[in-house]
Amino acid sequence: MKPQTPRVAAVIGCGKFTPGKEGWAIGHAHAEGYKLADPGVRLLGVDPSPENLAAFGERFEVPAGDLFASTEALYAAVTPDVVSVCTWPKLHAPQVLEAAAKGVRGIICEKPMALNGREIDAMLEACEKSGSLLAIAHQRCHNPNFKLAKKLLLEGAIGADWVLEARVGDGWDMLSWSVHWMDMASWLFDSTPVSVLAGASHSGQRVYQHAIEDGSVVFAEYPEKRQAIFITGPNHYQHGEMVFVRGSEGMIAINENLEHPLRVWNQADGYREIALPVGEPLGGHAMALEMFAALDSGAPMQLDASRSALTTRMAYAAHESARLMKKIETPLTTGFAPLEILQHPPRPCIPDGRIVLFADEHFGSGGREGILDALENATGTRPDLIEASAGLTQEDLTDAAVLLLYHTQEEPSPETKATLTAWIESGNPTVFVHAALGGYKNWTEYHQWAGKIWVWGTSDHPYVETRLVTTDSRFVAWKEAWLPNDEVFIRLGEMADVDVIVEATISLGTFPVAWILKSRPNVVTWVPGHRREMWSVPAMSSGLVDMIRIASKP
Repeated sequence: MKPQTPRVAAVIGCGKFTPGKEGWAIGHAHAEGYKLADPGVRLLGVDPSPENLAAFGERFEVPAGDLFASTEALYAAVTPDVVSVCTWPKLHAPQVLEAAAKGVRGIICEKPMALNGREIDAMLEACEKSGSLLAIAHQRCHNPNFKLAKKLLLEGAIGADWVLEARVGDGWDMLSWSVHWMDMASWLFDSTPVSVLAGASHSGQRVYQHAIEDGSVVFAEYPEKRQAIFITGPNHYQHGEMVFVRGSEGMIAINENLEHPLRVWNQADGYREIALPVGEPLGGHAMALEMFAALDSGAPMQLDASRSALTTRMAYAAHESARLMKKIETPLTTGFAPLEILQHPPRPCIPDGRIVLFADEHFGSGGREGILDALENATGTRPDLIEASAGLTQEDLTDAAVLLLYHTQEEPSPETKATLTAWIESGNPTVFVHAALGGYKNWTEYHQWAGKIWVWGTSDHPYVETRLVTTDSRFVAWKEAWLPNDEVFIRLGEMADVDVIVEATISLGTFPVAWILKSRPNVVTWVPGHRREMWSVPAMSSGLVDMIRIASKP
């Protein structure tokens, strides 16, 4: 089909242009590509920022009448031949769906294609229904370094059984950068992975308002005994080449910088460097040429979303593999984004409000830090730590919902005694945790609240693997659990009547590790948790949270 004269291309999301920093001006890169591909193109800009629109109009000589503050205004004025969706990822799906519904014939969408599998499905279905061509901006397959590398691979330059290794540094994440290399592997191999196995560091980071990982290692298996490894995140990678392909007879090293030659090693021919051709269309120019050719003559697109969508699904498969700690068969068909599940955990049934941890460092065991970590992971909010050496005041407990005690041997000040007594006698939720049972040697009332205490010279703490069993229906975190080596308190002193609700079985016998004070059911005890790493065990954190719930509903 012949294009209208002149051809009309709209950039949705002009962006903030900063010379030399393309990441802030990806819309400018698309516009430049359209101009190079067709100097007579009528260029349109869409951006809610007047400053961004003005900069775009000035750079590309776009008249004010062709600059729009919204897509609604754009489509009310004109239906472009092509649009580039260069906005934040959360807008990719709705703006592609809108373009397809408005009759736009060609759509180029920036990566990542979408924020979950459901959006990917909707984008593909909408474009198939409308007849719109959808391309995803994984444009490096048009670069001469990768084209030459693919030619050499197919000619057998490094033998068979290819293994691609691709790295991304500078703290980039998988959806923002590694998807390019995942797409490149599929393009070089002419196939998509059959499975993905990944590990990731995840601290709850978000970028462009969606969940990302801090760093990752992804292993993918492809047909014909081919593999790929993708490493994302570290900032100290020093090699110029970011992509290597190893084969049974050699290796190709591919530099992202097109001024560098392709480096090839082969068992028979040794080492050689191959200069790259110059003047070939790159980036936005190559994308625009491909889209225009597809619209004009039906030429196939290497960036077609039917293929490129699998790259985005692969990234989500890697996230799912890291989340579930298992290999994932591809393509992943789930509709959600796995990291969003990690960043939106269910909230436990405990009171709203501050959790206060009153504790000293317990001889450097790290236990209190483990408690802080565990409760932050479970509730989304880190408890407030009050150093036991500073004592406890009424101000410390203002707006508090729960008080956890984890201190050891300091003697209490009169103010600490008065504050803790008033808190407990008012029926407020209180949890004795581990070392708290050895606290305040000379305070009898404190010992009675604990129910059972550490008796110096009598009690002991074997450091062993432990089987935990629930003995009371009020405890619902689990029925049975296992802990690796941890202190188990035995031969504790009996100070008050308690209801034991969890017991630990070790080689020496069975011993109570969680209980409720009968006279004051707002006071409970959870014994395990000597060292920090113990608190990463799910049974530990869920057990403590359930004890908080029990204390909160006496």
